[in-house]
Amino acid sequence: MLLAALTVHITDQSPAVFSLTVPDGPILTQLNASVSLPCELSPLFNAEPLEVRWYRSSDFNKPALLYKDHKIQETSVDPRYRGRVSLTGGLERGNVSLRLERVTLEDRWEYVCYVSSEQWYEKATVSLTVTVIGSAPVLSVAEGRGGGSQVNITCSSEGWSPQPTLTWRNKEGTEIRNAQVLNTPDPQGLVSVSSWLLYSPSDSDWLSCTVSLSEEVKKESRILPRAPMEGHWSLGAFITLLVINLLVIFTLIGLFIWNKKTG
Repeated sequence: MLLAALTVHITDQSPAVFSLTVPDGPILTQLNASVSLPCELSPLFNAEPLEVRWYRSSDFNKPALLYKDHKIQETSVDPRYRGRVSLTGGLERGNVSLRLERVTLEDRWEYVCYVSSEQWYEKATVSLTVTVIGSAPVLSVAEGRGGGSQVNITCSSEGWSPQPTLTWRNKEGTEIRNAQVLNTPDPQGLVSVSSWLLYSPSDSDWLSCTVSLSEEVKKESRILPRAPMEGHWSLGAFITLLVINLLVIFTLIGLFIWNKKTG
């Protein structure tokens, strides 16, 4: 059997017209990690003679990285990226991808890959999402308004990026959709999420609250949907029982003293 080797032809000469190939969806990375924003010429050809510019959308004149005249330019670049960006090293193969080190929350943005020759230019957008996993959900239960059979259950979690999804489920795994959800960003750009719902304890033995970025990235907590005083003595019942016990004790003491005097 003869096996034919497939090769990709890469030319040194720039074509009159070219396009750029970038991912369809956002690039995901974690805080403080390193990440590559992919961008390739199509057809593939040597990009060393070209200008390659990476910049935040609508910030053309302040690029994160500028490659021009066969070298990376150090002037007129965004100081937030100085010392943290580079090209991945495949210019001669038509690879103009950006490498970003020590990712911060401020790096969440849409970036433009811009490539120009003497005859043509093209640009494409790559979105960067920085993921931060927040705290485990904290659940609490309180009596419902009006003191009816329903209880008010709350769930809260903080420190997420991007905005997470909060889901309530009962013991059978059925999603409960009548909950209120509030997302609040903090000064650092992380998101806190909280939710609350009215629920009848007789409907399920327990409830779960799940906060997630995806099916694989999530945190879950569970709670028994019982009113706070359920299974405990109320204050009135406790006082009544105390008075009865004291009366019994005093009666026994009185009988003991009377028997001793008459005996």
